[in-house]
Amino acid sequence: MSSNCIDYYFYGLICIMKAFILLIFISLPLYAQEDFNAWKKSYAKRAAKRGLPSKFVLDILKDVEEDLSVIEKDKKQVILDKEKDYKTFIQMWLRSNPSRIEIGKEMLKKHAKVLNKIEKKYGVEKEIIIALWGVETFYGKITGDYDLIRSLATLSYEGRRRKFFETQLNAALRALKQGHVTRDKLIGSWAGATGQCQFMPSNIPVYAQDFNGDGKKDIWTTTEDVFASIAYLLKKAGWEKGKSIGQLAINSKNIEIDNEIYRSPSTFNRLGFTALDGSSIKGRWNSRRFATIPMKNSPVVLRGSNYKPLLKWNNSSLFAAFNILLLEGFKK
Repeated sequence: MSSNCIDYYFYGLICIMKAFILLIFISLPLYAQEDFNAWKKSYAKRAAKRGLPSKFVLDILKDVEEDLSVIEKDKKQVILDKEKDYKTFIQMWLRSNPSRIEIGKEMLKKHAKVLNKIEKKYGVEKEIIIALWGVETFYGKITGDYDLIRSLATLSYEGRRRKFFETQLNAALRALKQGHVTRDKLIGSWAGATGQCQFMPSNIPVYAQDFNGDGKKDIWTTTEDVFASIAYLLKKAGWEKGKSIGQLAINSKNIEIDNEIYRSPSTFNRLGFTALDGSSIKGRWNSRRFATIPMKNSPVVLRGSNYKPLLKWNNSSLFAAFNILLLEGFKK
């Protein structure tokens, strides 16, 4: 091989190696530049700029370890399966002994006194407060079992959505420092939702309420605060008392039509839409758009005035359907 060929060979090899090294560097996650303990120290400095003493932060994080299961869940979030059968899914969701609807009715009776006070103060019906409580945490029974600080620290360290999760971690630590919750009660979902109303921590200072006046915004164990916090968030989202989220309907002819066009009950009936029980569409409303639910054999939601405010809580037509089903069930 000539010297020129050798030179070109090594030059090409060096270029390939440089490209490979660059590719590895670009593909590395942000946290690869520091281990978890080093991240704790750098985070504490950033948190101090947000009013959280570094010593307090480091003391809380001292024995916290990275949770690899949380990173896996974050990378593989479940997307609603469009092939899942809606009717089967809803039957399972409603079913328990007693049923989710029956429990909700009992909760309305049990907490009637405080719910009436909250409804009067915030202008949000007690039925939707209980419905949301039932949807989010099965009336406070299922609130998640992840150590919130560990989950949020892990997700912040992972780096994929560092800014968002550091904001949530700041808020969780602030709630802890201000005495709204104790360390052992600060649990929730792997993604950071916490309490009986499943607020993200950054929503706590904005929407959580101290309705019983004990100086704590306790959305973890105090039902008065839980109910008032739900009501206040809905009020701020634009909830209108006396208005509807909407109603569920069946597109019996399965025709494809524009769901952004407003239609009257008579127009929906003419197009073959029916109520869930097969009867004609009725209601004290002039026109509505509809929203589809991305599941097999699902109904549609004929959107009422409170549909959009509700979706500021959770932007999901299925979430709206859950609440409609409970509200309708409470009436029976």
